[in-house]
Amino acid sequence: MKVTSIAYTAYPGKDVPKLLAFYRDALGLKVDRAHPSEEAAELVEFDLGNDHWFSLMPEKMFGRPPGSGAGVVFEVDDIEAALAAVRDGARSADDNATDYPTCRTASFEDPEGNKVGLHQKK
Repeated sequence: MKVTSIAYTAYPGKDVPKLLAFYRDALGLKVDRAHPSEEAAELVEFDLGNDHWFSLMPEKMFGRPPGSGAGVVFEVDDIEAALAAVRDGARSADDNATDYPTCRTASFEDPEGNKVGLHQKK
């Protein structure tokens, strides 16, 4: 047996349609599937390309409370623009990105408190 890839990363949500709108509108994630619809979403799958997926699920399906997600880090091409885009809807966001020799990073909490990282290669 060998692990070959990450199938998906998922976060729990209390209001999944609201989280769908936040990730779609603030970060521009592409909704691939929303069950049963975007307006009444109970399960959302965002297609990030290259066989990478980010999902939202109701807390009862996920078995964890909203705000307990802490692990997704999105690669972005402009970290300052991404921070600006999420500030209005985020619960909290870094004021500035942190510089490292090969990258810049920042983080924020989505509207329900799930921790999200941003990463930009230099």
